[in-house]
Amino acid sequence: FERVEGPWLYSDKIGAAAASDVERARVAIGGPLGLSAKEAVYFVATEDDAGAPLQSQCTYRVRGGSMDTRWWSLTLYDSITQHYVPNTENRSSWNSVSVPRDENETWEILVGPTPQDGAWLPSQTAPDKSFELMLRVYNPSDAMRAILPNIDLPTVERVSC
Repeated sequence: FERVEGPWLYSDKIGAAAASDVERARVAIGGPLGLSAKEAVYFVATEDDAGAPLQSQCTYRVRGGSMDTRWWSLTLYDSITQHYVPNTENRSSWNSVSVPRDENETWEILVGPTPQDGAWLPSQTAPDKSFELMLRVYNPSDAMRAILPNIDLPTVERVSC
């Protein structure tokens, strides 16, 4: 992965024919199966906009806008196990269809250990656990694909800790 905008990391190797055997093994062992690079583009954040690691006891505001893509999703994973974080809401992600938006098409997802109004992703199973956010962009337009990875990515702001 290479650092792009803010806290986001990007790799064009996930699901790509050009991926090495080691890169393919890392995806197969360490996380959910990646779709073909023709179908999806992946971005991962392991820290907030200030460069601090994402921690389960803190609350974050992830804010973004429209993306020129068929569909996108933002999913929270435990950094150690690479699995969904179990929670009473049974929610691990929000997507471009389900997330509420304002009149400017801006959306906001709060990530943290305690319930929040609006779009909320529960982060805590135990104190001081690290997590990561994965942004999947499905079927980006040709215009968006031409400028990858330099697209307008969401911000990840720590609100409290």
